[in-house]
Amino acid sequence: MGQDSRSNDHVPVGAEQVVPPWPIGWVVRLAVTGLLLNGLATGLGLVGYLTVQPGWLEGVRVLLVLTGCIAAGVALSWRAQAWWTWVLAAATALVGVVGLPASWDSYRLVLLVGTAIAAGGAILLAVPKPLRLVAISAYLLFHFGGIFMAVTSPHTHNYPAPMVTMQLYTRVYHPYLQFIYMRNAYHFYSPEPGPASVLVFLLRTDTGQRVQAIDPQTGNPYERKIYKDQWIVMPRRPDDVRDPLGLSYYRRLSLTEQLARGSPGVIVPEIFEKSEVQARRLSRLSLIPLHPTEPIGLQYRLPNSDVMRYLLPSYASHVILYHTPDAETAARTTVKIYRLEHRTLRVETFAARQPDGSYPSPFHPTTYLPFFMGEFDARGELIHPQDELLNWLVPVMPREPRPNDPDDPFRKTYLDYMSVHALELTPQEVLKADEAEGVVFNWSLLR
Repeated sequence: MGQDSRSNDHVPVGAEQVVPPWPIGWVVRLAVTGLLLNGLATGLGLVGYLTVQPGWLEGVRVLLVLTGCIAAGVALSWRAQAWWTWVLAAATALVGVVGLPASWDSYRLVLLVGTAIAAGGAILLAVPKPLRLVAISAYLLFHFGGIFMAVTSPHTHNYPAPMVTMQLYTRVYHPYLQFIYMRNAYHFYSPEPGPASVLVFLLRTDTGQRVQAIDPQTGNPYERKIYKDQWIVMPRRPDDVRDPLGLSYYRRLSLTEQLARGSPGVIVPEIFEKSEVQARRLSRLSLIPLHPTEPIGLQYRLPNSDVMRYLLPSYASHVILYHTPDAETAARTTVKIYRLEHRTLRVETFAARQPDGSYPSPFHPTTYLPFFMGEFDARGELIHPQDELLNWLVPVMPREPRPNDPDDPFRKTYLDYMSVHALELTPQEVLKADEAEGVVFNWSLLR
């Protein structure tokens, strides 16, 4: 009995006896060190505003902030139950926002979010436990309520969403769900999924050479520049699958969908027919016709203002700088951006056999609707704001190949007006071109 009593003296009665906490002095020193490192990065940034700042100094500031945040995070993990460690972590993250260079805007946003989380953690630990439980329960109810709103907010076929859901989703939950990106994944796609998008870029590098050519629209001679052209598709398998789970691919797919945010059909037909936008488009019908089945009002897709002002210039600069070897080449390069909207075949169409006995291909070029989104330089500046086809659909037209036609050696069942527009060629030149050579767009890249 006495032996059992002695053994009970060694039974731990709390978590601190199982895993002894780190000494408070160590925690304070490490947390303050992280704060001072971020403060040093901020001081270097202020010095840079007053004097000419060398390029390598930005890298030093980033390393200081990274080291300071890691030190604050380790100190927080050592004493996570103390409210003051959360306060020090929030202060370190906030100072790090100023310490990072302006070009690291995304990481500044991460640190701002970390500041808010750390400040919230400090408040929760400082208040009494009943209030803490109430606050956490209220947030969980709000969060799962947002998931419920995201699920029930889309219209289902011909049935609209409930009015209460729409009001709460629009006025309360939309900013929160957009911030944590929990809107799209909870929408039901059946029975009519929306079209997916893929981006096609044509990089054109001026070689400095000129040749005489005839303008296909006016018939007048002119000097045509000789370009080195390169087609880029984003996202594309397997090039963009850089991890076992394909996360890099799906992130690029998400970036692609951001450009699809636009305003089709916002102009009433009577006004649209009289607008300068349609008049400019109709002036190019002799070279590039309208799509035969799409209403003309839906062949013009004006992107949202944030897409035009921020996303498109950013994408253009990134693609040029990533795919050119040096700054001199990038300065001579422009990029034309096309958003290809892929229309899924209806079941009836997919199941019906063609005259030759085969089934229709879901990747046939005519299932894509290319929208021209502009030509940009390496600085992200739009080169031709008044381009007649800017934001217009550049169709891929179906055609019936004729046997033994010398103008159609590859017996193409489509006419690619995207390549006509991008490369400034005639339809006959595109029809004769071998897609495997890489001059005109190779549609097998989309499979």
